[in-house]
Amino acid sequence: MLLTMKQDDSPYYANLRDLHMSPGWARPEPSMWASPQPKFKPAVWRFADARKALDASHNMVPAEQTERRNLILVNPIEGNTYATTRHLVAAYQCVMPGDRARTHRHSAAALRLVLHGREGVYTIVNGARIDMLPGEVLLTPAWCWHGHVNDTSETGYWIDFLDIPFVQLSEAMFFEPYPQGGLEAITATGDTPMRIPARAALGEGGDAKTVEIAAGVMPTIALKLIRQPKGGSAAMPKTTANAIYAVVSGKARFVTENFDATAGVGDVVAMPCWHAHTIEAPQDTVVLKVTDEPIFEKLGLAKSAN
Repeated sequence: MLLTMKQDDSPYYANLRDLHMSPGWARPEPSMWASPQPKFKPAVWRFADARKALDASHNMVPAEQTERRNLILVNPIEGNTYATTRHLVAAYQCVMPGDRARTHRHSAAALRLVLHGREGVYTIVNGARIDMLPGEVLLTPAWCWHGHVNDTSETGYWIDFLDIPFVQLSEAMFFEPYPQGGLEAITATGDTPMRIPARAALGEGGDAKTVEIAAGVMPTIALKLIRQPKGGSAAMPKTTANAIYAVVSGKARFVTENFDATAGVGDVVAMPCWHAHTIEAPQDTVVLKVTDEPIFEKLGLAKSAN
């Protein structure tokens, strides 16, 4: 265990502060721990709440005044204004009938889980039109042009997941609006590896199953689809990686120390690092897991509790 002293009001310590120096033997708080001490908390957000708030925003903010009509899921810890977990952020987004979310690109990687929509709601990624249908995962790797369109009479809703908090911490953020303004022209349609239907990825059957999707596409994000039949459960050990879960179908109960929440379709659960937890299925369920595990693997910091 590392022991520290307290700084006093002597001229010596006052002079160090004036020099913007801090004595290692008298730190205001520890800088190393015997095991991870996560500041982020497990938390849950409800699609029903977000949908109501997004619908109300139509009368508050015109589409032309928004880069994206979205609601960021802010982890409820002191001082946090953006991140859902340490390195990842999730947000509910919608495109209302007739709206266009103009094309841009950035150094952050993104993906979407579609919650509601029909043919005519689509995204354009590097010129490829990708229809947004419920239960599908759509990929937007870093620095890909992308914009969204709704040519239907119904609002389209989805969940965004991005590694923006990590990119912000690394101070490697770049953002660029489309030079011509508006939307990028469509140059391709049809099948694309950037569109992954959850049902097809899991295959037939109702047995417990976990599959990784989009492996290696985004260097900072890994994706897993978890299927559990009614009455099933999956145990997740403590790990240095952070995770955000979203329910694709059915219901899932997430249980960890001082946290117990049952989530329905479209609900989102944050599970920060070093929280052993279980995912229980009160009914047949499919859950999407979004994790920053690749960051830790690449840096040699991936570790699970014994």
